[in-house]
Amino acid sequence: MSDEDAVVNDGQVPTTNGRVVKPPLIGRDEKDTTAYKYDLAPADFPPPPEHDEADFEVTVPPEDIGDSAHYSMWVFLSMVFFFLAFVVLLILSALACNTLDWCERIDYSTTTDQYQFQTFAFVIPTEWILGAMTVGVFGLFVVSYYALTVISRDCGTPRMIQIATYIRQGSEKFLLTEYTYLLGAVVAITIILVFINTVDGVVEWRLGICYLIGALLSGITGYIGMSIATRGNVRTTAASEQGLSLGLNVAFRSGAVMGLSVVSIGLTGLGLCYLAFGDVRALAGFSAGASTIALFARVGGGIYTKAADVGADLVGKVEASIPEDDPRNPATIADNVGDNVGDVAGMGADLFESFVGSIIATAILGATLPYFYENPFAMCVYQHLNIDLACGSSDPPFNTSFANSICSTDDFYLNYPSLGRLEGQGLFILLPFALAMVGVGASCLCSQKIFYFGGEIKDKAKTMSKLLQALNISIFLASFLIFCSAFGLTFGLFGGPSAFLDNSGFGFSSLPYYSLQLGDNMCEPRLDNPDLPLGNFRIGYYRPTDAIGFLFPVPLGIWARLFGCIVIGLLLGIFIGEITQFFTSGNSTPTQGIAASGEYGAGAVVIQGLGVGMASAVLPLFLVFGSILGTYALFSSYGIGLAAVGMLSSLGITMATDAYGPVADNAGGIAEMAELPPHVRDTTDALDALGNTTAAIGKGFSNGSAVLTAYALLTALVQDSGLMPGPVSLVGDPPGSEPDNFVYFTDPISLDDVYVITSLLLGIMLPFLFGALTMLAVSSAAEAMIVEVRRQFREIKGLREGRPGVRPEHEKCIAISTQSALWEMVLPGIIAIMSPLIIGFGFGQRALVGLLLGAIGSGYMLGIMMSNAGGAWDNAKKLVESGFFGKVNSKGSEWHKATVAGDTVGDPFKDTSGPSMNILIKMMTVFGLVFVPKMTVGLEQGWIGLVLGGATLLVAAFFTYIKIRSGARLAKEARRKASDDDEGAPLVAPDAESPFVEAGTTVPLSRVNRKSALYSDNDGGDVVNLSEVMTGTREVVDELENADDLDEARGVGVDPSKKDD
Repeated sequence: MSDEDAVVNDGQVPTTNGRVVKPPLIGRDEKDTTAYKYDLAPADFPPPPEHDEADFEVTVPPEDIGDSAHYSMWVFLSMVFFFLAFVVLLILSALACNTLDWCERIDYSTTTDQYQFQTFAFVIPTEWILGAMTVGVFGLFVVSYYALTVISRDCGTPRMIQIATYIRQGSEKFLLTEYTYLLGAVVAITIILVFINTVDGVVEWRLGICYLIGALLSGITGYIGMSIATRGNVRTTAASEQGLSLGLNVAFRSGAVMGLSVVSIGLTGLGLCYLAFGDVRALAGFSAGASTIALFARVGGGIYTKAADVGADLVGKVEASIPEDDPRNPATIADNVGDNVGDVAGMGADLFESFVGSIIATAILGATLPYFYENPFAMCVYQHLNIDLACGSSDPPFNTSFANSICSTDDFYLNYPSLGRLEGQGLFILLPFALAMVGVGASCLCSQKIFYFGGEIKDKAKTMSKLLQALNISIFLASFLIFCSAFGLTFGLFGGPSAFLDNSGFGFSSLPYYSLQLGDNMCEPRLDNPDLPLGNFRIGYYRPTDAIGFLFPVPLGIWARLFGCIVIGLLLGIFIGEITQFFTSGNSTPTQGIAASGEYGAGAVVIQGLGVGMASAVLPLFLVFGSILGTYALFSSYGIGLAAVGMLSSLGITMATDAYGPVADNAGGIAEMAELPPHVRDTTDALDALGNTTAAIGKGFSNGSAVLTAYALLTALVQDSGLMPGPVSLVGDPPGSEPDNFVYFTDPISLDDVYVITSLLLGIMLPFLFGALTMLAVSSAAEAMIVEVRRQFREIKGLREGRPGVRPEHEKCIAISTQSALWEMVLPGIIAIMSPLIIGFGFGQRALVGLLLGAIGSGYMLGIMMSNAGGAWDNAKKLVESGFFGKVNSKGSEWHKATVAGDTVGDPFKDTSGPSMNILIKMMTVFGLVFVPKMTVGLEQGWIGLVLGGATLLVAAFFTYIKIRSGARLAKEARRKASDDDEGAPLVAPDAESPFVEAGTTVPLSRVNRKSALYSDNDGGDVVNLSEVMTGTREVVDELENADDLDEARGVGVDPSKKDD
């Protein structure tokens, strides 16, 4: 065949061995102007014609083979660089204190007036932060090594490489375009953060620069993971030719690059920012920068991937009845591109933000704990704050403090210890860094190889179980290593051999303190000393009380309590994963029930899936509920943050299993489009099915970690707001001076405050608004994609028949997804960023807390429901495709199409709106944390909120107007075409044929619905002869008129040959 014979449609269709013509973009008003009319019905499309290789040979132009290399000098050089950096940091960590004298640096946040919540000075744990950076750089060395080993794998045939090149180029183009737009927003926010933090004419730039670094590192992390994923996909396909185990390991190692990049870059970047700027509170800017990239990467990537996926499924599977990833479908390349930009780069950015956010929140909370560096007076006051909370002022009506008076009298505070550098707040700051460091090391060790012993595919269910067991072994082994290391960390830092317990009142009962007398009259003054309430001096342990009344435990048990918080976090991640697996796996009852409902149509599938999704939110909520209460009881809000760090400490290996899914999905698509042998597709299908389960588990893990991280950030926000008095204001400095604030006046949030209640309701509403915008964005983008896919099937001659040499114009589909995603992600992003600022500046800090509480609660529940429902719909579709209900009801059947409709609804649920809820609640909270010091308690800054709200409404009105106008044009065109099509069209009788029976054949009785007329008409035999009961439409209608039970009569089938009689 010559090149000219393969070129059709005026030379605009790219041929196998010709050049690809860049298409123009499709306008928003050019939707389906020809009403999708074919010469043939879509279901009647013929399969690709068979041909001899001698008559036709597929060739690929050299410029389309861009990923065939087996070596990368840049990756090798990066591996060498990170190894050398690891050695240098290892040496610096050893020399930091004794030789370099870097370990006496006071944290900057305690020396500036930038923050309303003031705590006492403490020393940065420099050597531990350097150690965390060292392990992070080692993780990057492992990332480079993994990337090099993935690249060294075989790439397969030229056609496979061509498809993979298209996917990689489309992914890189979208991500770089998205980052280009985001760069302007990031720079603008950085400038705002730098210049609004001006104290006495001095510009405090640390917060803004941390924001910029966090955004840049988040973007780099997503790009690295996506870059290797788009190279690992084709190598997974090629490895699947040699067996299931090799394909599994290549895909997993590709995903491990993403997982280890998240934790390694996050830990290294955090350590670098803390050591460079010396301000633990400024690290909140790092989290805000990461959340900015995460939001837009997740939303934009989710819109991109689901626009392509929905378009490919509805036109390909439902209308044209062609397989998934069929090379004739123009949207398959865009669908595979979307898997990388949404489920790799987007999910990576999401969990990057959770990972760093949990460490930052816990470190900030640790800096405020009442274990003060070289400050015995402050420790004495906090030991006696419970008296102020119980009795109020010591000299009414004047405001004075019992605690301050007790400690000042006769220098009583001198009995209290002066904690050393790593015995006070610094010890609690280093713990989350150390725990993350342990997690990175465990993930590097356990991601080396996945040991699969299930053999090749014989029984699909058993194969899936064995594959899942192979991944779970690595996850559980990493969790066990973290468990053991966490025990060693907490016991070594806070337990028996530690310097922490060497202080008076810590390791043994030797600390004098004043104890209230129990009883109703305990606050009455003593007769011998009217300045003290009834009570007496005792000897005991140091047990401080914080501003909200939490009584800290005896120091001897602190290590066990902190270890318990970490274990709760680890177990929470595992249990949420198991619950998610139960509700979404094809082997479980909920998903099988959704698949079974496909017998009754798409509506039943959607109803069943929504019910399963709602039910799946109950158990995770109870687990999170119990975890928050349990960890708070163990060690206050710091315990909650530490549980979040513990849960995310295994993120390196957990994220690897999540990012594995898109790689396996791409591998299956490449196998289908490259027309590889069936056994290769069987292998990639098994890997893809496993990827769907791991992706669902990853989303459940992300949901659980998000709510813990958001709550820890919210606690830090309440402290930074000034609603709670800080240690400096409560203690007074120097000793004996009157404090600026009193603990008995602490009332941060009141439900009597109308602004709190109304803001709480607004917060409950925001996730629904955000979800609606993202769902509608997917719908709008999918409509444009559907129109383009239909157009190509209609206009490109030979495409629908699979004529050799004719290829779809996938570039146009990629352009549509890119354009739609970048346009549609703007409005949800603006609402997420501006909402806390509008409420906080407009109605005060208390209203902001109410808004965030409502958003965290409803966003978490909505995210779980949508993610799990979507995952269950997806696996229900795959269950039907596997022949679980018989081959006659598998691919191409009406049963299958009903589950495809459910999966179409579930696609934006599980990959766009659901996962975006995690970022929404974290981003709103962290932006509130960053800006709350500039807000006031009351309405003094209401005009700022009014200006921000007005600007946001104008932008929202602009985008809404465009969407309404576009929708009106589409509706008008649809009405016009409906009128044209209905003119002169004959009336067609309803199709009463059952899609699950064949006329004139015999079927087993087990395949007949027991409620149908076919079953009741049978006399008890083993088979039903359908030709004996098939009648024409008129006879059926006559019978229905006299039927007593219409539901029973619906089971009667109709012979298609008599349908028009």
